[in-house]
Amino acid sequence: MQGHRRDTFVRGVRLVSYEVGSRDASEVVVVVPGLCVSSYLWPACDALAEQGYRVLLVEPPGWPRSGRATPEPATVAELATWVSGWLEDREVRDVLLVGQSMGAQIAAHVAAQSADRIRTVVFQGPVFDPSYRTPARALCRWLLDMPRERAQLAVREVPEWLRVGPRRVWRTLRLSLADRLEETVTGVPHPVHVMMGEHDTLAGRTWAAALCSREAQLVLMPGLPHSSPHTDPHGFAARIRDLCPAPLEPDTERSHTTCGGATGLQV
Repeated sequence: MQGHRRDTFVRGVRLVSYEVGSRDASEVVVVVPGLCVSSYLWPACDALAEQGYRVLLVEPPGWPRSGRATPEPATVAELATWVSGWLEDREVRDVLLVGQSMGAQIAAHVAAQSADRIRTVVFQGPVFDPSYRTPARALCRWLLDMPRERAQLAVREVPEWLRVGPRRVWRTLRLSLADRLEETVTGVPHPVHVMMGEHDTLAGRTWAAALCSREAQLVLMPGLPHSSPHTDPHGFAARIRDLCPAPLEPDTERSHTTCGGATGLQV
């Protein structure tokens, strides 16, 4: 772990971020992690920082280190308002916004709510494909994915789920299952790219490809499972850099920059 923790209070609720990379970096990546977990993405954040980014991973309210919102968010869109507030309080702009798993749902709402602060959006391993939007089907697809994940993933995630508590994990999962990412993304006025592991069992490729904006693309990470950034953090970071090359003139051109030219399997 190369980064440090920073606490930011949004409407009285503590939101914790893991931050790594030079403060002088011209490009900022904000990462939104998956279902009530976050430390599994710290190595990927470190790898992104090695690519020259300043990286901020923010935990939404109710995640292991952040406080709890009152009243509890009733939808993913309401949950996202806290991350949007965090962007505003931190005065972060021109962001490359990356959402992993359920974090992709939150990121989509943030990109629609705070469009003036976002440059480009990347969904990694988005959920949930309409075919899997029941608790039983989602659980089955998750169990199918687990044998391909590194054992270290459970070491990271299980203690955080226990810290949050099974009731909150279940409640947040229900919010995720009720969310319609394919509808939210229509309100995102930025390039939207989708990355997924070749063996991701939580989303079909047809659905994932349809989430991409017209100028974007679906990129498959060969041989990898749902939590690809955890399995291959450096490969993930390299593909992010390929998808979103540095603007030629950061001070004047960045707001007009889109992404393209990724490596890996493209669908």
